[in-house]
This record gives sequence, structure tokens and C-alpha cells, in this order.
Amino acid sequence: MSACRYAAAPRPTAGVTVTLFIVTLAVALSGVTPAAAVTKAPPKSFTESVADLSTVARTAMPPVDEAALVEEDEDRYATGWDGPFRFAAPHFVNIDFLTEATPELVNDGGTMWRLRVVSEGARTINIGIAGFELPVGATFHMYPSDLHTYVGPFGSADHIAEREFWSPVIPGDQIVLELYVPADAAFTPTLEIIQVNHDYIGFGDIDSDPDGHMMQGWCNNDVVCPEGDPWRDEIRSEGVYTINGSWMCSGQMLNSVAETPPPYFLTADHCGISGGNDHAVRIYWNFESPDCGDLCCGSLSDSQQGTIFRADYSTSDFCLVELSQDPDPDFDVYYSGWDAREENAPQRCTAIHHPNTDEKAISFNYDPITVTSYLSNSVPGNGSHWRVDDWEDGTTEPGSSGSGIWDENHHLVGQLHGGYASCSSITSDWYGRFSVSWDDGSNQSSRLRDWLDPDNTGTRVLDGRDPDDPLAVDGDQAVPGAATLLAVNPNPFSRSTEIRFELTSAGNVAVTIHDVAGRIVSSVPAKSYGAGESRVSWDGNDANGMPLPAGVYFVRLAVGERSVGTTKIVMMR
Repeated sequence: MSACRYAAAPRPTAGVTVTLFIVTLAVALSGVTPAAAVTKAPPKSFTESVADLSTVARTAMPPVDEAALVEEDEDRYATGWDGPFRFAAPHFVNIDFLTEATPELVNDGGTMWRLRVVSEGARTINIGIAGFELPVGATFHMYPSDLHTYVGPFGSADHIAEREFWSPVIPGDQIVLELYVPADAAFTPTLEIIQVNHDYIGFGDIDSDPDGHMMQGWCNNDVVCPEGDPWRDEIRSEGVYTINGSWMCSGQMLNSVAETPPPYFLTADHCGISGGNDHAVRIYWNFESPDCGDLCCGSLSDSQQGTIFRADYSTSDFCLVELSQDPDPDFDVYYSGWDAREENAPQRCTAIHHPNTDEKAISFNYDPITVTSYLSNSVPGNGSHWRVDDWEDGTTEPGSSGSGIWDENHHLVGQLHGGYASCSSITSDWYGRFSVSWDDGSNQSSRLRDWLDPDNTGTRVLDGRDPDDPLAVDGDQAVPGAATLLAVNPNPFSRSTEIRFELTSAGNVAVTIHDVAGRIVSSVPAKSYGAGESRVSWDGNDANGMPLPAGVYFVRLAVGERSVGTTKIVMMR
């Protein structure tokens, strides 16, 4: 199986700044926020009387020359290499956890093992474990040594075929690994720590350097800003991921022509995912600034490990993987739609990405994008890439690689290969064309269509899909041909919108408006309509005539007693 290769994607040295950050243990990262902690069972040591942490075994990693790593990164960019973004230096180790950790009996007769891991100066630490297979009832947690927060529990449900575990990041340079095994467990696990990764950049860090500069450029737009309102669905499809706990890129979920679409994730070929390391990918969802303009302070609490390499193609620089498991419904992940037509000519485009792999951003180009070769301005060149001449609002940065651009119809048309854009450089970016990735390759391991349209239906345009739509209608409940819910226009809207539908024969139609929890918040009085197209207006008010808050709502159309369709609308105030 071929690998997603590293590829040259030059950016000017002046546009690359790698800044060292100072982390406090109070920073909440990767599932270790207090809010996340209270929703899952804590470690045994948090709830029982156990030996003081100072008595627990400690293993320290060798010193890390962070200045040399930063210089190496700068040299890499200066020579035109732009593979995945490196944020952590790996310590390759061979630590038998049960041998090195301190054991202790707990109240229920089970055994708890704890081990402190130190990598002095690290902003965060993450680890790789081989032989990760736990009996039913066993739990594994990780937490910073200040005991304020934790990630886990991980257990038997978290096994993957490769029997490896690649952890989320834990803040600070001293962390604790804790394993609990009940007395009646079927077996005692054997865990081998094979890698300890020392974060020398500050993944998820909320602080700035002494000069007040943030990791990502000042001109980026947080996705929570009003500019992102028309793109709320597509924003939910975007994620940032790590490979082997050291390298990072961006990517997004894709819909497919299937009754139950598999969890396909599109990224860039040059980001380096292969059949040999796909299981060591950890994707973080919803890493976003909580407030518009912060460019910081996002939560890394929603993450999952494991992908299966499916296809790549260096010409258009795409790599497609399938997640080992569907995203947790609580992550609220959206499956983006796409347009694979060769003749599609977007007049503008929107990028959603993780600049410098920091909090999610959105950028806008208001000019037509052109067909070129990679890093070329000549039209059409070899036709492999879209050229964005420059960004009118926002930018991209190293770490944005693999992120998508969407056309004005909210269809994904490509993923970022590379370019020269930054906040200080109003220059071009190039995206591998979705239409080339679709069927330009010679077999299923180098094409998208074999995976996204496995029955070869000829579909070239597909809208996105929300697997968590609370009003989704089962296929056996729908009434094909009786009625069709057409596009709501305008959408988004601020004052009023028209809900359009078409009947094949006369019928009694009811229209209800629901919030994201599925509750009815407003309705249009039911009445009889004749065959053909009809429309009703909604002013954004509730059943009592009071204005509803801005946000996402669902329109449901019912004919008689049977629901025939739902569609999502966005109201802006």
C-alpha cells in the first residue's frame, strides 16, 4: 500500500515564525478541562485514600535542545519542505509499565499502578503504548502531576487491531499514568511505553510569547465570529490531527453516496499518513476559540484515535482515510458535501483550517479560482490544482495543509497543498482539485470515486450530511413522490424566509420549526394545498410571536400524518 508522501510546498522564510511558549498547568487541554473531567469516571487515586504522589515511581526523559529543534524547523521551511507541522520531539523508549510503575491495592481488592513521567520544559506530553489491551473493567487514565484534571478512562472498548495507544496531549512537563485492574479481571495487561513526545511549541497553548505574538497570525478569523455563521455545518467537519504524537495537519470529514456513509476523512498527501502509521493518527474535533477574536483558548477535549488508509494521489496531493470508529455523537461532526465535476468553476471560495494547527479559522476569497499546475500561475497548466490568487479576508499558514476549500454552493472542491500566503504576504495558495482526485488515478488506491461512490452511480455532486440531525426521517417513513421540501430562501436569513415545497397531488400540509434538540418552537398553521409548488413564510418568531434567538433550526414538512422531509436553516439577528 502506498504512503502519503512528504512533498515540497515552499513558503517564504520570513512568513514562518516558530515561537516558544510558557505553559501553566492550569491550561486546559485535550480532554483535561474540569468540565470534561466531571462527565467521566475519575482515576481511583482521585476518589480513594492512596499513597502520596511523591512516593510514586518516576522516570525522566533526557534533556531536549529546544533551540536546536526550532532552528531545524526554520531550516526545513527555508529549503522549501512543507510536510506536516512538527510540534513535539519524540523520546524513543522501552518501558515496561507494570515493572516500573508503583502498585497499590485499592478498596475493592483491585490493583492500581501509577508512574510519573517527566520531560523537563515540555509544554505538553503525549505517549505511545504498545500491547495496549485491557480486560473488561480495567481503566487507564493520564493527568498532570498537579492533579487538577485528567483524560480517560480508556478501557477495553478503546482497543485497535494494532494494539497500540497514542494518547491525547496532557499539559505540563510532569504527568502521571494510572492503570487500575479489578481483582476478578480475566488477565493482567502488559503495557510497554514506546514513545514519550516532548511538546516544544505549545499545542493548544493559550499564552503568547514575551512580545505578545500568538502562534497563528493576527489576521485569522475565529470560526465562532459572525463571518462563520453561514458555514456552521462545514466548520463542524474540520479537524486537526497528530501522527505518532509529533506531527500535525488539518483535514475534514466527507459525505459519500451510501445509505450509511462510512467515516471518511480527507487530508493532504504530503502530510505523511500511510498504511504503516494510520493507526497512530489522533484527530481533535471542535478545537475553536470560545470568543470571537481570541485566536486562542480552545478545548482539545474531543478527540479519537485510529484511521485506516484508503487512497492517495500525489498529482492532486490528496489522502483519504477511514476513521476506525464513527465520531462520538457528542462531538457533533458534520460530513461535508463535494463537487467532483470537471466543469465546475467556483467564482469564490471559503477555507476552513487550523493555521499553525491552532484554533480553527475561516478565510474568504472573493475572486474566481483558476485551474493551474502546482505553484504555477499559468492557466490551465496540467490542471491538477486550484489557484487562490490571494485571500481577501484571513489567510492560511503551515499546519493548514490538508484543509478544504468550499465553493459558493457549500461543496468541497479541493484540499490545501501549499503556497505563500500569510498575514504579511498577500500571495497565492494552491489546492489539489477534487475533480482530479476523483478519478484521475489508475486504481482504487489512487482515486476518490471508488470510496465515495462505490456503486458507480455516476454521482458527481453531493450535499453534506448531518448524522446527528434530531429530525432525520427513516427511509421506511418517507413518502416518495407525495411531496418534496425544496430549498428555503433566503438561508441564512435575518427578518423572514420562505419555505418552499412541491406536492404531486393535493394534501393537507403542516410545517413545524424545531430547535437543535428537536423541540417544536414555532409552526405554520396546517392547511390544504393543491398540486405543484407552494410556499409559506416564517418570520423567525416563536408560537407566541416573540423573536427566537439566532442559531440553527430545522424545518419539518408533513403531509397528513406523515413526515416527508426536513431541512436546516440558520437565523441571524
